[in-house]
Amino acid sequence: MNKRILAALIINIFVATATTAVAVSYYFYCENPLVVTGLDSYKFFTTDSNILAALSSLVMIPYEIQILRGKRERLPHAAIVFKYIGMISVMLTFITVLVVLLPVYDVKFLLLGTAFHMHVSGPLLALVTFLFLETDSKIKLPETLLALIPVVIYGAVYLTEAVIIGEENGGWMDFYTFNRGGLWYIIMPVILAETYLIAVVTRLIHNKFVKSGDENEKA
Repeated sequence: MNKRILAALIINIFVATATTAVAVSYYFYCENPLVVTGLDSYKFFTTDSNILAALSSLVMIPYEIQILRGKRERLPHAAIVFKYIGMISVMLTFITVLVVLLPVYDVKFLLLGTAFHMHVSGPLLALVTFLFLETDSKIKLPETLLALIPVVIYGAVYLTEAVIIGEENGGWMDFYTFNRGGLWYIIMPVILAETYLIAVVTRLIHNKFVKSGDENEKA
C-alpha cells in the first residue's frame, strides 16, 4: 500500500467535499456578514480560489485510486501542475487573510465557521498534499508562470469592477480594500509579486521531495 498516495487521496476527497458543501451553503442563509449568498459569492477570490483548488483535488482522485489499485505507477505531470496552480491560488487567499484582512475585519468573520475552511484548512491541506505527498514529478521553472493566471484574470475583473467602474456606478465594492488611498497601481503589482514568490518557494520545496529517478528530475 502506497501510504503517501493514500494520505493524499483522503485529503483530496475531504477538500473536494468540504469546499463543495461550503459553496452550496452560500446559496442559503449565512450568518457571516462578510459572506454574500448566491452567485454574488463568486465575486470573492476566496470562493473562486477554493473552488479551483477543489477541482484540482478532484482531478487527482481517480489517478490516486488507480495507483492504489496497481493500475498506474505515477501521477500525471499535468495533474500535478494543475494542483500547483490551485494551491498557489488558495495560499494567496490564506496569506491575504492573515496580512491584509485580519487588521481590518473581526477575526470571527474570517476564521470561524465555513470561513475557517475557505481561509485556513482548505489552503493548508492543499499546501501539504502538493509539497509532501503528490511528489511524482518536479515543477519546471517556466511552469511557475502558470500559477499567475488565476490571479491575473481575477485582478483584471476586480480592477474593472471596483476601481474603474466603482461601486457608485454599479460596480463592486472594494471589499478587499486594494484601492485604499487610491493606491491600486501599487497594491496590485505587489500582490502579483507576492503570488510569484509563493510559486517559487513552494516549487523549490516540492521539488526537493520528488522521488529520485523521476523523468523531470533535472527540470
